[in-house]
Amino acid sequence: MRPVEIALQMMELIGAHQPAGVTELARLAGLPKSTAQRSLMALQKAGWIEFQDAKHPSWILTPRATLAVGGLTNGQRNLRGIAMPVMEELRRATGETIHLSYLYNNAIIIFERLDGIKPVKYFLPYGTVFRLHSSASGKGILAKFTAEQLDDYLNQPLAPVTPRTVASPTKLRAEIKKIQKQGYSVTIGGNLPDVSAVGAAICDAADRPFAALSVSAPSSRLTSDLIERFGPLVADAARRISIGAAALPSLHGTANFPLT
Repeated sequence: MRPVEIALQMMELIGAHQPAGVTELARLAGLPKSTAQRSLMALQKAGWIEFQDAKHPSWILTPRATLAVGGLTNGQRNLRGIAMPVMEELRRATGETIHLSYLYNNAIIIFERLDGIKPVKYFLPYGTVFRLHSSASGKGILAKFTAEQLDDYLNQPLAPVTPRTVASPTKLRAEIKKIQKQGYSVTIGGNLPDVSAVGAAICDAADRPFAALSVSAPSSRLTSDLIERFGPLVADAARRISIGAAALPSLHGTANFPLT
């Protein structure tokens, strides 16, 4: 069996049986344990799988992979159950598209989406990955970072995604202070051309960000007046999801994967 075929088989088995150890996966796949282990190491390096936690060396799919394979961990499934009713309320209140994104390795991944009733130019598929500094959801998360985490992020090269992306560390710091004060973030054409969004972070019981909520719409429609109206709605929705998520196990990812 070719390495790619083995890797796909491993991902499918993890999606169906997670958390699963290498011995169990090798047995299910009918492979030598050494062959299964090599495939798992390659998948981990690529960012598709990770250990459940440091104390339990059993494999689970990363958020990136769950969206591709379709298997959700219990924590992710519970988060979706908490968030969906709140997202539906927000969609009805705004008429626009709502995105639930997951923090993963200094990026965000679209985890769930509710389409609005108004026309849009872009539809972002599940699994779309964005840098934190380019999106409203990401900047909402940055505003919840510790000072050390924020310094680490801002000290790396920050490439602009569009001509309107705020990529200057000095300007980002000023923007983050504003987000911290008002409770929600905004991007105007910084992530996709002609698309604007309002976002806010979702936090665990220790106030650590692990996800974010956003409302997005064409920039021509998401006027400054609507941004001021939607901002508090998004912030309140994220706060309510955070309250529900506080009782769940930690949901933020820890592994690395290369962004392309």
